[in-house]
Amino acid sequence: MSQTNDTNSSFHPSEIPVVIYCRVSTDRQEEDGESLEYQEEKCLQYAKLHNYKVIKVVKEAKSGYIHYSLREQLTLARHLIHDELAKVLIVFDLRRLSRNFVHSAIIFEEIEQAGGSVVSVSENIDNSLTGKLIRSILAWSAESERHKIVEYANRHWQNRLAQGLPMATGRAPYGWDWTDEDKTSYTLNPELAAIRFSLFYMFIDLDMSLRSIAHKLTEDNIPPPSATRNEKKTAKGWYPETIRQMMIDEKNIGTLTICKVTYILSESGKKVARPNKNMRKIPNAMPAIIDAERHSMVLRKLELNKIEKSNSPKKVENFLLRAGYIYCGECKTRMRAATDNKKGHEYHYYQCGYYNNKYTTCNARTRIQTQAVDKLVWEECCHIFERLELIQEVLEKEAEKAVGRLLDNTTANNHILQIETEISYAKEEQKRHTEGSYYYNLITQDIQNKKEQLQKYREEAQKSTPLISRADTYKKRIQNFIDFLRIMKGKYQQADYKEIRNALYILGVKVYINKLPHISKMPHEEYIIPNGKIHITYSPVLTGVQLSKDNAWEEPSDDDKQQLSLWS
Repeated sequence: MSQTNDTNSSFHPSEIPVVIYCRVSTDRQEEDGESLEYQEEKCLQYAKLHNYKVIKVVKEAKSGYIHYSLREQLTLARHLIHDELAKVLIVFDLRRLSRNFVHSAIIFEEIEQAGGSVVSVSENIDNSLTGKLIRSILAWSAESERHKIVEYANRHWQNRLAQGLPMATGRAPYGWDWTDEDKTSYTLNPELAAIRFSLFYMFIDLDMSLRSIAHKLTEDNIPPPSATRNEKKTAKGWYPETIRQMMIDEKNIGTLTICKVTYILSESGKKVARPNKNMRKIPNAMPAIIDAERHSMVLRKLELNKIEKSNSPKKVENFLLRAGYIYCGECKTRMRAATDNKKGHEYHYYQCGYYNNKYTTCNARTRIQTQAVDKLVWEECCHIFERLELIQEVLEKEAEKAVGRLLDNTTANNHILQIETEISYAKEEQKRHTEGSYYYNLITQDIQNKKEQLQKYREEAQKSTPLISRADTYKKRIQNFIDFLRIMKGKYQQADYKEIRNALYILGVKVYINKLPHISKMPHEEYIIPNGKIHITYSPVLTGVQLSKDNAWEEPSDDDKQQLSLWS
């Protein structure tokens, strides 16, 4: 996300140490042509022209409206000023600091009290009283500008919503094109619509599986959806999950769903999707590719496939890490259970999901005996169990937090969390100023506005229906695990398969196997895993528990839908 760069030029007494701060919004990386690289270039030119010594260039991609203390790189720059490692904070323009008037005033006050100053490259403003007045006006203008943008955007989308027009006005879905430049309706794309129709023909009429359809399209050099969107990184071929998602989509029968999700800023400053209370389904809003009866046949067949074809191994006890706990370190794909029969004996393995896939290959083709890795992983978990008191305290706290997250499935609840965080930060800042002072009154006004918003969202949250049953189930599962720790203390190796799987689930265990060297041996011989080839990660809530394995492995993004765990 954000990064820092050091400069190696020598320090001279005449040079003033400075730190450069660059920022763009998360929702738009190029903002009025002011990219991170452009901002950095202009700030470096300004520093060179005025004989400044650049000790650090910090960049980040976060909204300027979230609380300034939640922006890590801005916090780093402030600390450099506070620790007197830098005297000046250089920004391309004052909007880079914040789009909140109160936040901007607090940042300026904090830096000036530390003996530093803020320099804007595009606005030639000094630190005189007149300059401070102009600076305050610009900060107010930045916040006002943001409110106008939001108001215009909301009015634009509300008009489209009232008219039942498509809300996502970027690319047209695969198989359709926009009818006009205003994107008011869809028309069929003859070439892509034919490909989309062929999916149903192969799945229903030819009784082909999703995997065989994906292989067929890849062999015929049919470009996947990512290729038609002119993306920088395109898929090598078709994937079964892509085909499944395309077939279950109600757009195939002409039903358009608008306002599916809404995006909010989390307390960490990241943009997250939440269900939208304004979601609507509009029948016959776009040209249909198939009829409703054929679409229903697809849904029924997919449901039957779950029952008939998604079978677990005959002896699940031999695959402790199956179904989402072990991954290939090379391609980050979930490893599958496999069994070899040789001379009347069964030998069990985990192998990369692309191990035998000739279309999407894995260079490592990772394959490892289940017995070796299962034993090692469970021993590592037992080391954690030995810290019984600490892990019990962590899990009990996390159980309460997790239940709150489960119930927090509405926009109102997410706003409540964000506003409460901002109020707490504002109160901390308020304590640092004298009561009755200019900045104290500014913060007080900001807190009052936030409290009014908080009351509004709380009233909205009371109208929503929480997921009580799901929350109780999850909390009960954690409590059962805590009981397991008490009962099995010192006897963890005697745990049965179900207890072990529940422990892996609660701990958030994920195992990554790197490419293994080829070793000539008989299948019945024990496989010794070389050092550095296996990495085990645990739930982030257990960071206070000392681990005996490398826990610094970077967790890859997992597009597969996972069951709820402490990772969420």
